[in-house]
Amino acid sequence: MNLIFVIIILLFSFNLNASCKFKNSTSNDEVKYTIQKSINVDDIEGHVIRIFKTETNHKKSKKNCEGLRIVKTDFYGISDYINKNGRVTGYSIGIYDDGSKIFSRVDGVAQTPEDVSKNGLVNTSITITGGTGIYKGVIGYGKGQVEFNPETGYSAGNTETFYTISVK
Repeated sequence: MNLIFVIIILLFSFNLNASCKFKNSTSNDEVKYTIQKSINVDDIEGHVIRIFKTETNHKKSKKNCEGLRIVKTDFYGISDYINKNGRVTGYSIGIYDDGSKIFSRVDGVAQTPEDVSKNGLVNTSITITGGTGIYKGVIGYGKGQVEFNPETGYSAGNTETFYTISVK
């Protein structure tokens, strides 16, 4: 009986991580393109390489597993599109109300209607690469969908992340 008790205690004492699932949504009035630079590629009509930065000031974020709210997200992106269809990649810095940050890499594929003046959709995969403050040692992943239109400045979307913080 004592052996079973010791085994149970050992199993629970090795749980060094806490896990979290968090969903977040942003509306267009929270997101602003602050930098956009485009280069036309002279190979195929409509082929554009673009670098950009968006700043999101979250107005209605919910508390996450640590009881914090995300207040700002800075996204630094690179896109390689033909008529706003193609790959987008970049880096995200999520800043929380206590000053902690989560760093992520985002990769996605954009699809835009034939009428390129309309909004497109980007389906993303997210890799959480680190953090500061309470998120020091964080790792994780996620997914998202963003409706976008660089010409009009429109950007809104949803993300779902799953992460673990190493307890030290």
